Formats: sequence, C-alpha cells, structure tokens
Amino acid sequence: MRTDPSMMEPLLETFADRARCGDGLAAERSLLPFADAVPVDVEAGTTESGRTLDLHDTLQARRSSLQYGEAPVRTDLILRWTREALERDAGDWGLDDACGPLEAFVFALRSEGRPAGVYRVTAWDISFIAPASDVGDPQLLGIQREFADGAGIVTVCANLDSADAWAGSHGFRLSAVRASMALYDFHLRCQSDGLAGTVFGGFIGAAVRNLIQSDGVTRQPLLSATYAHPAS
Repeated sequence: MRTDPSMMEPLLETFADRARCGDGLAAERSLLPFADAVPVDVEAGTTESGRTLDLHDTLQARRSSLQYGEAPVRTDLILRWTREALERDAGDWGLDDACGPLEAFVFALRSEGRPAGVYRVTAWDISFIAPASDVGDPQLLGIQREFADGAGIVTVCANLDSADAWAGSHGFRLSAVRASMALYDFHLRCQSDGLAGTVFGGFIGAAVRNLIQSDGVTRQPLLSATYAHPAS
C-alpha cells in the first residue's frame, strides 16, 4: 500500500499538544461504580502448561492460525496475568495520579474454574461484575466476529477525561501507549504459557456501554486481545 506520510503529519502534531480539549475538571468526577461487583481472589503461582518460555523462545514459537481451540481456559490465570500487567504499568509509568490508572475487563466466554462472565481488573483488585448471559451475542463485541470464537476477550480501558485534564491530546497519546504496552504484556504472557490469541483494535464499546459503565470519556476501551487454547 502506498501512503503519503505528509498527510498524517498534521494529525500527529496534534497529539503533541498539551492544551486541554475539555473543561479540565476531571478530578471532580468519578468513574461510575459497579454496585453489584463481587470481589475475586485468584490463585497464585499457577500456569496452564507447567512451563513458561522467555520472550525469545515465545517469539520463536509463535504460529499463525485461523482457528482457536474449543476448550475452556482457567480464568484465574487470565485474571492474574491481567492484574500483573496493570501493576507493571502503574509502577513503570508512575502516571496513575496524573492521568488516571488503567483498568481492564475480562469477558470470560469459555471459563474453567470460575463462572463465565465479565470481570473487572485493576492493579489492586479483581471483581466479578456480570454473568455471561448479560453479554448477549459475543459476536457483537468486535468488528471481526471470529474473535468471539476465542475462550475470552480482554479489553484495556483508560480515563480519557483525566488524561486530557493532565496533558490534552498528549495525555490521550500516552494513555494509548500505556494500554498497548499493558495489553501486549498480557498477550505475550499468554503465548509464553502455550495459549493462543490475537491483539485487535476493533472492540465495539457500544455493545457493552452499560455493562462496563463505559461513557467513552471517563472509561474508554483502547485495545483488546482474545485468548484461547490453540487449535489442535
């Protein structure tokens, strides 16, 4: 594909702008709560395959496939790896106070060990917020409907209201980078343990706007990944 990069330069320049787009009052607003959330304690120190590859061997072992395995995945593993990725984000960037912490939602569609449903994950806690029946048709979660064939989907959200109040468009840019790093952290951890998955940007937030209390400003999905056992 041929692209004239000069067409993108004005757009990229705007992402360096630190002027606020909103009213700058993010500190006076709070994320919508989950009144019926049930706290979850996950198992520590377990893996799916019994072995974990380093990054080099993980990249060497990766293979492409059009299909996922149909077996359920242990949801405790997914929740723990997601929380660990968010913990590393908070520690590495040190921006939670300035532009808000990241949070993730795990849509456990084929779950082993815990009820299928939606889990909220932050760097400090995990909670079950809705049963799988509240999700509806999983194919409506993504533009590429085949991603619903995975055992589940993890989507990472950011508080764009806080990011804008902190640094305007630059705040959004850093939120997007942080979400990407955290999501790839989780994704590669899955692959290092023998699971399959796909990172994608086509998560349809409108399909779960009420379910995850996403208003597109204080809580907005930025990047997602499927996870599953590889097809046999």
